[in-house]
Amino acid sequence: MEYHIEAGPKTKKYIEILLPDLLKELGLDHCRKYLMIRVDKDMEHAGTTVPMLGIDTILVVIKPVRDRMMLGITLAHELVHVAQFAKGLLKPTKNGNKWCGKFYPRKTPYLYQPWEVQAFAKQEIVFRRILERTE
Repeated sequence: MEYHIEAGPKTKKYIEILLPDLLKELGLDHCRKYLMIRVDKDMEHAGTTVPMLGIDTILVVIKPVRDRMMLGITLAHELVHVAQFAKGLLKPTKNGNKWCGKFYPRKTPYLYQPWEVQAFAKQEIVFRRILERTE
C-alpha cells in the first residue's frame, strides 16, 4: 500500500517507522488503495477514517498527542478501519454504513457499531505485536 503522511517532523518519523509493520500485520502491505495520513491539531476526536470514493484513496486523520503509545494505538485503531474498507467489510452509504452486508443508520450509537467494536478489540493487540517486532 502506498501512502503519504502529513505531520510534524517527529510525529511523521514515528509514523513512518510504525506504518510498514502495521500495514503488514493488517494484511494491507499489498493493497492497491492509496493511504493518506494527516495529523491535525483541529481534530475533535482521536481519529477518523474516510474512504474517498472514486479515487481509491483512504484518508486517516488523527489528533496529535504527546504520548507515543496512545498515538500508536490510535493509528492502529484507524488502520483497522482502513482494512475494513479495503476488504469490503465496511461500506459507507448515504444514510449510514453497511457492515458485512447489514445496514446501520448514522444514529447507531458509537460503541454499538460493529466496526468500532472490532477496531477497539484489535487496536492494542496489533500495536503491541509491532512493538514486539522492534524490540
